[in-house]
Amino acid sequence: MRQKTHADTESLPYETPRFHSTNGRRQVIKAALMKMAVVFLAGLTFMLWSCTYSHQVHAGEQAQAGVMPDYLSGAELQSAKVYQAVVPAVVTIFTSREVIQEEGAAKKGGIGSGVLISKECHVLTAAHVVKGADEIVVKTQDGKMRPAELLFSETGADIALLKLITPAPELKHAELGDSDRLVVGQSVYAIGSPYGLEDSFSVGHISGFRSFERYYDGAIQAKFIQTDAAINMGNSGGPLLNSKAQVIGIASRILSVSGGFQGIGFVVPINTAKKLLSLKDRVWLGIEGIYLNREGISTLMNRDLKGGLLIERVTKGSPADKAGLRGGSVPSRMLGRDFLLGGDLIVEFGTQEACNSDCLAEANKHFGSTDKIPVKFLRGGKMLETTIDLSGTRRNFLEGIKN
Repeated sequence: MRQKTHADTESLPYETPRFHSTNGRRQVIKAALMKMAVVFLAGLTFMLWSCTYSHQVHAGEQAQAGVMPDYLSGAELQSAKVYQAVVPAVVTIFTSREVIQEEGAAKKGGIGSGVLISKECHVLTAAHVVKGADEIVVKTQDGKMRPAELLFSETGADIALLKLITPAPELKHAELGDSDRLVVGQSVYAIGSPYGLEDSFSVGHISGFRSFERYYDGAIQAKFIQTDAAINMGNSGGPLLNSKAQVIGIASRILSVSGGFQGIGFVVPINTAKKLLSLKDRVWLGIEGIYLNREGISTLMNRDLKGGLLIERVTKGSPADKAGLRGGSVPSRMLGRDFLLGGDLIVEFGTQEACNSDCLAEANKHFGSTDKIPVKFLRGGKMLETTIDLSGTRRNFLEGIKN
């Protein structure tokens, strides 16, 4: 049999070990044993880590399933129970709207929080979360993205009511509490999606009650709950809860110098929301606009009119939208204010000629007894007319809601 030569060895696709002395053999064996030891230790470490990780995951799953660790203090146990009771009803709200930029039209997205309050899948949130939205999508706790419609919005009170277009009765909903039965110093809890971090939980106290000497719909006083429970961007619209896991308010805004939370947050009391949602004589149009006097109209439109309300935005699905009124699309800045040009100019609102800011602010006073409001407006140089029908929104939204 022919013996392999050095040339044969070199031609192999790998290098075979060559032992030239006893010391060489010992070094190779020692190196091999060290490698085996390293591999063994690595495997053992991985096994221990796997067991620890599995235990941690299992413990986390137990906590999510409601199994509380036995070392929690009374306050910690209370907080955990509130969270687990309400988080199934908390939702994340995604919005999109078209904005006009120098480069042309573009979609702008927004994010906020909300809470399911009925078996019929009504969602309570902050008005500014859905302000100007062309599309509203609600992400529920099962991970599904569900389209929603806007039923009512009160910008001044920062309260809005949505409803899932396709109801899902299996979804959990939260219980509404009584915000008139609160005291400074009591513990409160907030759940929301700050900066997109869904289901984030914070604990704080009621710091005070603030009144800004304003009235909604001419009868409901504007009040806010002040809290030090952390509220950040994305928390808006989420629930503030009492120790009974009841919704006592809807997160609205913060007072901040830095732009982040600094311990001063404002929440709309749930009783304010209840009163607004139960009014039957409301006038909700779904219009955002700016009043122009004769000089302003002359400058912008080269028309001689006493005054008018320039529509900047129209809420999708609102009475104004259904009446065919249009908002603006051309961004502009005048007198230190940004606004949109190109929308309809309302010059007569019902019996009011030269429509001014009172057309919207005091709409209930002027039109509280009628469902049909005739409107005359200017569009593209032509004077047009339409009728806004309020019958769909002039109702008690809480009637029939099974909380």
